[in-house]
Amino acid sequence: MLNVGGAVEHFEVHKESEVPDGGKSGKATFVLKVRGTGRFGVYSSQCPLKCVVGGNETDFNYDSETGLTTLYIPVPHKDMHVWQIEIHF
Repeated sequence: MLNVGGAVEHFEVHKESEVPDGGKSGKATFVLKVRGTGRFGVYSSQCPLKCVVGGNETDFNYDSETGLTTLYIPVPHKDMHVWQIEIHF
């Protein structure tokens, strides 16, 4: 399960057979398009393998007790920028 909070504009799920690298990154990838900057959190029932923001792999924290994964979205170069976030499981 994945619960998302924030300024999410679009959400997609790619299962293993649809992941461009042939599924080597895990069982599924969640792709979100979001606006905003700063701390961003999602709740999931398992720890992500990696998180990517704007095409760059980024550090993240996962709290196994609550299921909260947090990462930071950088300040955009222009107003109303839409970031693509990928969460790989």
